[in-house]
Amino acid sequence: MLNATRINRSHPLRQLFRSALDFGLKHNPLEKTEVADYIEEQILCEFIQTENLYKIRDADGNGLEDMADMLDEGNVLLNAQSFEREFQVHKHIGDYTLFMLGMFPMTLTTRKGREFVLGRLVVPDASLSDHYMLQGQRSYKIAAEFTHGDLFLELSSNFPLYKSILEFVRIYLESEQNRAVLKTKEIIGGTD
Repeated sequence: MLNATRINRSHPLRQLFRSALDFGLKHNPLEKTEVADYIEEQILCEFIQTENLYKIRDADGNGLEDMADMLDEGNVLLNAQSFEREFQVHKHIGDYTLFMLGMFPMTLTTRKGREFVLGRLVVPDASLSDHYMLQGQRSYKIAAEFTHGDLFLELSSNFPLYKSILEFVRIYLESEQNRAVLKTKEIIGGTD
């Protein structure tokens, strides 16, 4: 049920992700190495391709960006055609929310979502970041009911910790990018 990434472990991008993840883990040590492997494989390597952010599609083939639409697509009582589909959608929602909160938190302050639906509770004015936190935890918990229970329960229970690790990954990657820009300027002789 978990797809392997197409990025080889020896690929420089994969090595960069591992270095960034190790930096995040240095500041937030984990006992469960399988979670670190999952974050590298299923989140960082998966979402390097932007189309994977919106791989949940409706019946017309449109990529879904709105959480309410994704939740409809992942419910066997609404649009999901199977429990496998329900699992895949909730896994994706957990991964997507964790990735966005850790790597692109500022985009959540500018985006508007529809009303926040958590189970039967409707919260119309909740912040999108809060919504992502709660829904990410909830979706991982639902995914745990289908397969890899321990892994997804761990992701659900400690979602804020894994968000923090991804924030450090972002900081590391941004600092590497800044170093590369400075090195390029040095090579071409620019100082500004």
